[in-house]
Amino acid sequence: MLKRFNAAILLCLLFVVTVSAQSDPNLGIIPAPNSVIRTGGEFKLSPRAGILFENEGDKRIAELFSDFLKEKYALDIPAAKNFIQAPQGIIRFTSSAYKGKNPEGYSLTITPHEITVSGKGSGLFYGLQSLMQLFLEKKHDTLRISCAVIEDAPRYVYRGMHLDVVRHMFPLSFIKKYIDLLAQYKLNTFHWHLTDDQGWRIEIKKYPMLTSVGGFRAQTLIGNYHDRMPQWFDHTPYGGYYTQDEVREVVQYAADRYITVIPEIEMPGHAVAALAAYPELACGDNPGPFKVEEKWVFFRTFSVQGKSIRFIFWKMY
Repeated sequence: MLKRFNAAILLCLLFVVTVSAQSDPNLGIIPAPNSVIRTGGEFKLSPRAGILFENEGDKRIAELFSDFLKEKYALDIPAAKNFIQAPQGIIRFTSSAYKGKNPEGYSLTITPHEITVSGKGSGLFYGLQSLMQLFLEKKHDTLRISCAVIEDAPRYVYRGMHLDVVRHMFPLSFIKKYIDLLAQYKLNTFHWHLTDDQGWRIEIKKYPMLTSVGGFRAQTLIGNYHDRMPQWFDHTPYGGYYTQDEVREVVQYAADRYITVIPEIEMPGHAVAALAAYPELACGDNPGPFKVEEKWVFFRTFSVQGKSIRFIFWKMY
């Protein structure tokens, strides 16, 4: 009896999810587009379909869609500029067809026989992101997508997310996944928090001690600052940094997805990690020594006179 009851509950939940997805006026696209008009019917994408691009500028976006289909659905449909044999359904990427004024805007038109994604530069890329959110379940090697006309453009010029790699450092693979998620939701700025009291995470070749000393702390506070007294520490050295080549790789990876990287270099405060490496740059009468901070509070500053500010602004690279 209990098994039957659980099966009934599961079926009800599946029904609710299915009805909810079908009734969503935005067709599941996040963030919600400015305009979605359902036109009825479905586009069926099978291995015999074709992905068409207009020019070299559109080629990269078309190839990203081809890669997406291959990776997620095991459909091998290469992008092409022309077809020898007419495909059964076309997905077209075009920059010339877009007539909107917003450079980040796009149009997405789905009919039973063709999908057209139009936009210029980042707009075409955002149209691709919406298209990749639209596919329904795969049945017999065929993907189905509801027919609609979608017009969209971002409301805000700056759309960003922040990631602190000082307190908790993340590997390059995670950074790229993070950027992929920003791109999926049409965010265009990655605020990368690279330095603070608890660590210095970017290689500066002229000042190697910033990373060899400032990039590592002896241990880390367990919990929050006021959780308990005396405080608890994990007694585990922690640290690391990104090389200049790795930073360049991240910047390029983000640029390929129309995302600008804003590096955060703390000054004049939150400077303990740097001062552990170069204590002569400290402010006030305290000459150090300093150690990379192990707690989560605000600490010492650079001297605001002369050489330390020039050190940060002009000597980094």
